[in-house]
Amino acid sequence: MTRRILIAATLLALSPAARADDPKAEAKQHIDRATQLHKDGKLADSLDELKTAYALDPQPQLLFAMGQIHVQLGECPQAIVYYERFLATKPAGDAATVTEEAIETCKTNPPPAIQTRTTPAEPVAPPPPPPPVARAAPPPVAASQPTPPWYADYVGDGLVAGGVVAGVVGIVLYRGALSARDDADHASDYQAFTTLVDRAHAERTAAVVVGIGAAALVTAGAVHLVLHHRAPEVTVAATPGTAGASVVWSGRF
Repeated sequence: MTRRILIAATLLALSPAARADDPKAEAKQHIDRATQLHKDGKLADSLDELKTAYALDPQPQLLFAMGQIHVQLGECPQAIVYYERFLATKPAGDAATVTEEAIETCKTNPPPAIQTRTTPAEPVAPPPPPPPVARAAPPPVAASQPTPPWYADYVGDGLVAGGVVAGVVGIVLYRGALSARDDADHASDYQAFTTLVDRAHAERTAAVVVGIGAAALVTAGAVHLVLHHRAPEVTVAATPGTAGASVVWSGRF
């Protein structure tokens, strides 16, 4: 308690009136803040204010006050430095005796540190919430429409059937042409020979024409069946939105 009264008296003695344009005025403001902080038990903050005041206006009494605060913080080695700097200024009266006793006390029986308070730090604002993550649209789903059976296509079936019948007819004509040519080789006279040869040539020509027609009919029927009975590919995709979902479909036929 005695040390607190002594420090307070020292700080009050360092608060003379000063002009607003004088560095002493700014130093006085720091001394006043140091006095209030010391009363509030915020010794470290009070010490910082005194150091700032001493830089603006190096009054010897500030050295003694800073030494006293170092003692209260449990920092006797630093306090001795300030006490000795204060003694170097040749203080008058009992100030030198009190300072020497304080130095001896620090060396032989350092007093315990006083529990101090510090100025609370400003609260840290919490980080902003992360932006909402947009959900990815589901992959498109491919759907296929049912394909009708091939035998239900009468056009394609008719073309293929007609081609098969024409092919059979062509084979019959070609075999007849071969038979007529064989009979011509065994004809008994020239007239019969020429007649059989002409018939063989006619039937062979007809067989070739009918065979070409049969191939054309079968090909046309097969192409028709392939084109009209291939399964269409239909793609359906749903895209989420703010008011629901939109459905988009596309296909290849």
